[in-house]
Amino acid sequence: MTRPLRYSLMIITSLSIIALIIPITVSDASDSLTQANIYLYPKPHKVSDLVLKTPTGQTVSLNDYRGKVVLLHFWSITCPACKIEEPLLENLKRAYSGSGLEILGVNLVDPPSSIQRYAATTRTPFSILFDGGRGFSLRVVEMAGKRTSFLVNPKQEAILEVPGFPTTYIVDCRGSAVGYSVGPARWDDASAQAMLQKLIVEGRTCVSKKNTATDGRYSMR
Repeated sequence: MTRPLRYSLMIITSLSIIALIIPITVSDASDSLTQANIYLYPKPHKVSDLVLKTPTGQTVSLNDYRGKVVLLHFWSITCPACKIEEPLLENLKRAYSGSGLEILGVNLVDPPSSIQRYAATTRTPFSILFDGGRGFSLRVVEMAGKRTSFLVNPKQEAILEVPGFPTTYIVDCRGSAVGYSVGPARWDDASAQAMLQKLIVEGRTCVSKKNTATDGRYSMR
């Protein structure tokens, strides 16, 4: 698994790739989270809506989860590191699913038929979602001599970077990414638990607050 990125986000244009580097704020809290393989942004970044399918054919929109904290978890069926993280995600689900936390497992690499078979035979700690013909996909690109991938929407706008599996984005109740993890995160760490609890508490009142997050869409045409 690639070493977690200390900087984000990436702007992609049709002619060139330009990195917009936003350093992670250094603090005691972020240092503790870093030990858990979780990284916070200096300020939230609004996540454009995703419209995906469940294995049973239901349409799910990320906007449907406004008011809740979402772990947007990118995974694949054959990912060993994903299996390592699943027990920790299961513990989170048991502890916080009734309090306002949702875990959405997005698979955009395996064939839909394989995902449906997997969902029918395997228990996962997250709701399984895939594209289902909506036009969302992962685009692999070369950046600074390294390969990475971006989640792109039907307009070919880059929404989120997905450098490997698992990659998880922490989305607050306003629909903005406040942090991320690349590789298995230590969700049982005290600092990770405190961060999630804080976001969940904020979720009870945040729907009435102004969203000051920056838009994270970038054109890949």
